[in-house]
Amino acid sequence: MKFIKILLIFCLGAVAGLCGGGYLGYHVGSTNQAIKYAPAAGMVPVQEEHRPVRETMPQAPANAPDEPVAAKPEVTETPVVEPVVTEPAATETPVAEPAAAPQAAPAAAGGIEEFLITPNDASQIMWVGYKEVATVQMSMEGGFANFEGKLTVEDNDPAKSFVEVLVDMKSIFSSNSILTTVLKSEAFFKTSEFAQARFASTKIEPADNGYVVTGNFTMKGVTQGVQFPAVIERRDNGVFAKAEFKVDRKMWDVGYDNYEDSLILKDVVISFEILAEPAA
Repeated sequence: MKFIKILLIFCLGAVAGLCGGGYLGYHVGSTNQAIKYAPAAGMVPVQEEHRPVRETMPQAPANAPDEPVAAKPEVTETPVVEPVVTEPAATETPVAEPAAAPQAAPAAAGGIEEFLITPNDASQIMWVGYKEVATVQMSMEGGFANFEGKLTVEDNDPAKSFVEVLVDMKSIFSSNSILTTVLKSEAFFKTSEFAQARFASTKIEPADNGYVVTGNFTMKGVTQGVQFPAVIERRDNGVFAKAEFKVDRKMWDVGYDNYEDSLILKDVVISFEILAEPAA
C-alpha cells in the first residue's frame, strides 16, 4: 500500500512538472537576440507588379469578335492561253550560284527561366516574436511549414526578376502548442478567415552586400509595401536567396499590445532561406 502511494505521488508530481514546464516555457520563452541586429524593413507605398513575359514570334493579330471581317470581292479569273513556242529553245549554260552565307541561330526568346519555391530541405520561413515579462525581454520562435511560389528570371539577371510567395498561415508553428493556438486566433493571424499570406516583388536592385528587394506583402487582408536586404545567388541546382529583417506586426493589425500581463513587442524578426529549383 505504501508503495502504491509513493508511485501515485511520483506520477502526480511528474504530470504537474510537465504542465508547469509547458506553462513556464510559454510565459517565459527563450533569449533569441535577433531583434538587436536584424535590420528593420523599410515601409514603402504599394507598387505595381511587373511579371517578365516570355516573348514569342510575331503573329498576325486575330480578329476581335466584335469587329466585322471585311468580305473579299470575288474575282472572276479568265483562263489564259499560253502561246506555242515554235523556235527551238536556246541551250543555257548553267551558272553556279554562290553558296548562301551561314546565318546565326536565333537568340533565345527573352531569356526567361522559371524556378519553383517549395518547403524543400534547403528552404524555410521562420519568425521570432518578443515580449517583456517582469522587465525581462524574452523571445518565442516558430515558422511556417507550408509555402509555395515561383521565381521568374529574365536574362539571368536578378534585377529583371519577379518572385511571388504564398504562405499557408494555418501551417504556423512555434516552440509551444499553447502559443500556436493563440497565434491562429482572431487576435493575431485569424487563420480561419485569412488562410494565406502573399509576397510579390516589384523591384530587385543590386546593393553593396547583395540586393535590396521591394515588394507588396499581404497578410490578414492588409497589403503594405516593404523593402529589405537579401542575398541572392545563382547555383547549379537553382537560385538561392536568404534574408533576415524585422517588421512592425501592427502594420498588418496582428496581435495585442499586452497579453496575460506581458508586453508584446511590435517588432517581429522574419528570416528565410529559399532554394528555388528549376521548373520541370
